[in-house]
Amino acid sequence: MAGQIPIFVNARFLTEPITGIQRWSREVLSAMDQLIEDGVIDGERYSFTLLSPTLPTDLPSYRHLKLKVKGLMRSHLWEQIELPFLAKGFLLNFKNTAPVFKSNMSMQIHDLQTFAHEETHSSIFNFLYKVIVPRAARKAKIVQCPSSYTALEAEKYLKVPSEKWVITQGGHEHVLRFNSDDSIAQQHSLAKGSYLLAVSSLNPNKNFAAILRAMKIAGVEAKLVIAGGTNPLIFRDQDLDILSDKALYVGRVSDDQLRHLYENALGFVYPSFYEGWGLPPGEAMLLGCPVISSNTSSLPQVCGDAVLYCDPADDNSIAEQITKLCGDPLLREKLAVDGLAQSKKFTWRQVALNVWQPIEKACRE
Repeated sequence: MAGQIPIFVNARFLTEPITGIQRWSREVLSAMDQLIEDGVIDGERYSFTLLSPTLPTDLPSYRHLKLKVKGLMRSHLWEQIELPFLAKGFLLNFKNTAPVFKSNMSMQIHDLQTFAHEETHSSIFNFLYKVIVPRAARKAKIVQCPSSYTALEAEKYLKVPSEKWVITQGGHEHVLRFNSDDSIAQQHSLAKGSYLLAVSSLNPNKNFAAILRAMKIAGVEAKLVIAGGTNPLIFRDQDLDILSDKALYVGRVSDDQLRHLYENALGFVYPSFYEGWGLPPGEAMLLGCPVISSNTSSLPQVCGDAVLYCDPADDNSIAEQITKLCGDPLLREKLAVDGLAQSKKFTWRQVALNVWQPIEKACRE
């Protein structure tokens, strides 16, 4: 429609495997599409275009967001060189990076692990992020962070002034769309309540080895099931010897299979050293799975008073909470109830509003 204000989305993430950042980005897009449908976002005033260097293999169905596949380059080269010329309007960037030579844009920074814990990533990955992220953040009109913790990190490492921050948070209700699939449990003979669950990539930051050491200290009979993929091109060499006879690494699983694992686990253990938000604990809580979480970074904001907290650097602290969780059925019931209430505080619709409202304001100024 003539006279519409053009809004563009850096949709490179749609071409990538779904991990936490891609999940966040996809859910925000879907929620924004629904806000347009509901008239909360004025679809007559604004046009929305997703820009991608290649055609996504599993593009979601949107009613008000159109996709354009443009450009000759790929990855960071496409984002830095071609995207600024393709996005002739306000540009939304959802995935930690953004063009360093464009100012009419917002930039979502999920975490600053490459600055705070650079040992968890490859040197090439660290170099790219340390070149791109500070420059793009200082150029952007709006810097979005999932938590107040990440916003403070942005000020510390990127020198982003507080007046540019927007706290977006994260949602969890996407897990309710999936149907429970017990195929992984059947394949590995996992009975209900026989295992503790850990979910994520095998990033050293996730601290999976500490769970196994803590389980040994606690002397629990349960097995540790680890679900998730790993990218050896990003994360430094992993010590896969942690996968002892007490651990079962099932790799990347479907969303339906993951729901079954959450719903039938004795508990979910997340002793991560550093998180910008932390989707897995919220997913676990929403599905009634009791949670043990580290007491660091943004996780207290996500989990509130509904989990058992541990010190991720102290195996005895993790072991103490595992002992409590495994040995007290009434405590597990309480955590399940409290966790459900806590997780419901965060919805993708509200996240999409948090993302959109400052952008709308910027477009009107």
